[in-house]
Amino acid sequence: MKERLEQFLSLEQLTPARFADILGIQRSGISHILSGRNKPSYDFIEKVMSKYPLLNIDWLITGKGKVYKELSPVKESVKGDLFTQSNTLNESHKIITQQVTAENITRVESKSEPLPVKVTPEKRVKKIILIYEDRSFEELISTD
Repeated sequence: MKERLEQFLSLEQLTPARFADILGIQRSGISHILSGRNKPSYDFIEKVMSKYPLLNIDWLITGKGKVYKELSPVKESVKGDLFTQSNTLNESHKIITQQVTAENITRVESKSEPLPVKVTPEKRVKKIILIYEDRSFEELISTD
């Protein structure tokens, strides 16, 4: 498992010290796991699961499967370009919010006034970047 943990840290561009800080555990704990001195505890696995919900924990523990969970596809009712009409944008927003909620990712509400969104054929959204508090991110890119 230590090799897979090292691979995960490399993919996430994290140092062991930063990873320990994110999980809220002692830095020596990560060091002992990576050196092979200690095996990961249930508490450690649970913290990794809560901070990195897209990590395939089966892969981390057993090496089976892919590093990250497969994202569920967007519902069939939404087809075509999701970024050309504001009502389509609103529908896709609801679907994305449902998917994020289903993955147990906390939504952070902004305290400021929302920016007005005006989607026109001249101005089309190309990319949305979601940045999570654990400093991981996800990109949603328009295909056209």
